[in-house]
Amino acid sequence: MVLSPRFEDALRHDLYGKSRLPFFILEKQMMRDYPLHYHNLAELSLVVSGTGTEILNGKPHRFKRGTVSLLLPHHIHEIRLDRPPVHKYNCMFDIHHLFLNASDQELSRYVMKTGELLPSHYELDEEQTVYMIRWFESVKLEYESDRFAKESSLRAKLLEVLVFLTRTFIGRPEPAPSANPSPHQWAELLHYVHLNYHEQLSLTGLAERFHWNATYISRLFKRHVGQTFIHYLYALRVQRAASLLATTDMEVVDIAVEVGFDHVKALRRAFLKLTGKTPTQYREQLRLNE
Repeated sequence: MVLSPRFEDALRHDLYGKSRLPFFILEKQMMRDYPLHYHNLAELSLVVSGTGTEILNGKPHRFKRGTVSLLLPHHIHEIRLDRPPVHKYNCMFDIHHLFLNASDQELSRYVMKTGELLPSHYELDEEQTVYMIRWFESVKLEYESDRFAKESSLRAKLLEVLVFLTRTFIGRPEPAPSANPSPHQWAELLHYVHLNYHEQLSLTGLAERFHWNATYISRLFKRHVGQTFIHYLYALRVQRAASLLATTDMEVVDIAVEVGFDHVKALRRAFLKLTGKTPTQYREQLRLNE
């Protein structure tokens, strides 16, 4: 079976654009499974009712009422329902916009390591679940309103809920590692690339980490995603760069470093090859469209 996660551009969602903050929220009744995919925004979700299995970065977990999932940009997930419908809230946002103050750095250090320092999902008790439902309802009302300082309110609410989730985890004992390693080692490698695309990854480094031959890993990328490793890596970086160009005023040179390129020229070359525009042209076109 070919394992190739689908990229979904959250910035093109119908509900996106009701505030200047890169953000949208929705309540939905899921009627079908959702295949392997990833976004250019972070995603926070809450299950209100229904059961099934979600696979987050290669790790499956059961979900039910009170299950909260948190994914950073380019984290991979898949949803399999036991039976429809599953009632969920979803909130999509650009996490870069939350940690703008020096006082946010402690929280930022944890949240940006979701999947490592912090878990990708939380199981809440009923009291905590009611709190989260009320939070989603209040954020949805705020997003759909035209109130004064709406963006500031949304940002404050997002920080509030991230603090809440972090506090439910900090201080818990570390879970024991699984005695049964995953049989899907290719999936684990792909998830690792999605989690660390902004680092200086290489076939040699992946070979050392996963104890495989670099040539074999190269063949796996061609077989499963139809691209070379470097092309796939650059596509992840360009997708994140496009999101930052669209939602921030960061300089192109800073974006290049943020997404993992060692020089702005490397970002320009990759961006031009994959989009047909330079980063500057891409941003200018977006602003003209707006």
